[in-house]
Amino acid sequence: MLRALGWLNRGVHRLVALAVVMTALGCDVSEGIPEGKLAVVGPTVLGPEDVAAARSQVGKYGQLRFSGPEGEATMLEALIATELMALEAEQAGAGSDPRVAFALREEIATVYLTTLLERAVPRDAVASDTAALRAYYDAHPEVFTIPQQRSAQGVVFKTFAEADQALAALQGGTSELTDLGDVFATPMQARDDSEYPAFHPYLFEEGVEVGDFLAHPVFLGESLLIGRVQKIAPARLRPFDDADVQEQLVEAVIAPRREAVRVAIMERLAQGQPPL
Repeated sequence: MLRALGWLNRGVHRLVALAVVMTALGCDVSEGIPEGKLAVVGPTVLGPEDVAAARSQVGKYGQLRFSGPEGEATMLEALIATELMALEAEQAGAGSDPRVAFALREEIATVYLTTLLERAVPRDAVASDTAALRAYYDAHPEVFTIPQQRSAQGVVFKTFAEADQALAALQGGTSELTDLGDVFATPMQARDDSEYPAFHPYLFEEGVEVGDFLAHPVFLGESLLIGRVQKIAPARLRPFDDADVQEQLVEAVIAPRREAVRVAIMERLAQGQPPL
């Protein structure tokens, strides 16, 4: 299919589709569309007759779904996407590939299914279901927790011998960091041993607190740092009312609800019944 081949740019499709939908709803959009038509995609001019023809191909239930201004706008979104897909396929030299025709039909089917799911489980209804959102939030604190972060303060050396000697002086109390060279601090960061295997295990070592010296010289790029923990920001739970948290919660709650509806639709269609 085209999407499997990487020819479908959904970002472009949605931007163009938005203009098409606005046109279908009577909004003022850019010039260049012939009078009585709805969109121009490359050499193709789309009009109401194209919407009617496409609607006739999706079965009686699809025809009902794509009727009226909203349904026609949704069908136009699918048509504009399929025209763009066809243009991309032609430019890629695959205009005669049978997968192209299948992908064009699949695009309309995808829009149809997405529309059914959005209607069956409206986003606004989930966003206003505070009890469900709160239940998910309380059951998955790890998803909404900002992990502990730490920073280190120290001096950089080029060789292990220099770093070991400096660390021994610090631990023995015969030197201060400022005696050893220019002191700098690393940014605050969460623990990531895979990214910093020779640094974070020591920075986040259990029992090491603010002001404590790191047990060993640690790598920073090609250099060695000896120093101490400068700051610790404890882990904290992002508040329930945070806008980004609310967005995550809606996505988490809506997904299984829509999947359940999708499964029910497939079962009904397999039995020759209307999708909803």
